[in-house]
Amino acid sequence: MRIGLDFDDTIADFSALLVVQVEQRFGLDLRALHAEGKPGRPIAGAEVWDAMILEMLETDLTLAMPPKPEALEVSRRLAERHELVVLTSRYDREMPYLHAWLERYALPVSSVLWTNRGSKAPPATEHSLAVLFDDTARNFDDFVEHPTLPALFVGAGMSPRAAEYGAHVRPVNHWQEFEVLVRQMETEGR
Repeated sequence: MRIGLDFDDTIADFSALLVVQVEQRFGLDLRALHAEGKPGRPIAGAEVWDAMILEMLETDLTLAMPPKPEALEVSRRLAERHELVVLTSRYDREMPYLHAWLERYALPVSSVLWTNRGSKAPPATEHSLAVLFDDTARNFDDFVEHPTLPALFVGAGMSPRAAEYGAHVRPVNHWQEFEVLVRQMETEGR
């Protein structure tokens, strides 16, 4: 079975790095702001915030992202029986450090696909992904009646992007739960 895995805030902990960067650069506690329902971008200033995000995606700061809890262990176990494919929304210019991150952690993936912020549904179909594990609910808007099972990593990041999702989406709370879902799919012969 081919298993699709998103990168930012699914395999690598983009939010953890964001918290550190916001504290270092702006002296703000992003988790506290998030708990109060306040986004950091307007407080820090859009121009400097956006520059920081670009730096996190387009430079070696990507390498400072820690793996999400259980991501490496579960991925390695899944790779013993399945083909792992990274499917990310990143732009071309953001890919060199993503590849370096995957090499650093020796993640056993057969290929890396990126959409330049486009829909993930066409490459999921083209590459016959049985399931896609992703932290952003809107990435699954195009997966209604799609052959790929959309598995949403609920609460993986700090933004409310996983708060609402369609009935066609399977919510998953952590990597071990995703592993259980894959085992169920194996049993069902998907």
